[in-house]
Amino acid sequence: MADGPSAADLALLDPDGTFALRLAEDRATLARLAGVLDAMETAGGQPDCLAAIELVAHRLAGAAGTFGHAAVSSAALDLEDQVIALRKGADNRPAVAGGLATLVGALDNAIGAGQGN
Repeated sequence: MADGPSAADLALLDPDGTFALRLAEDRATLARLAGVLDAMETAGGQPDCLAAIELVAHRLAGAAGTFGHAAVSSAALDLEDQVIALRKGADNRPAVAGGLATLVGALDNAIGAGQGN
């Protein structure tokens, strides 16, 4: 297994294809949260938004690689690290926004590949 699980392995891991639905749902959630993050001008509400982004990124970092989406897993791990740093006081909000965009793009690619595009 060089880059990820084979088609046969994926069929055993996700026989009904629900992981593809999860990717689409997580993509929509992250896109919505990116809008919330962009709209925030003060710290009010930011911790909840960041916690939600971190949770989705954490879940994707762990699961996406298992289902053959190494780029999604890597982007999610990077975003999770950036959010953790921001929540601890780092001045890296542009990096978080960039990480969100990268992860959404990786999800778009994974979802498109899953649809045969």
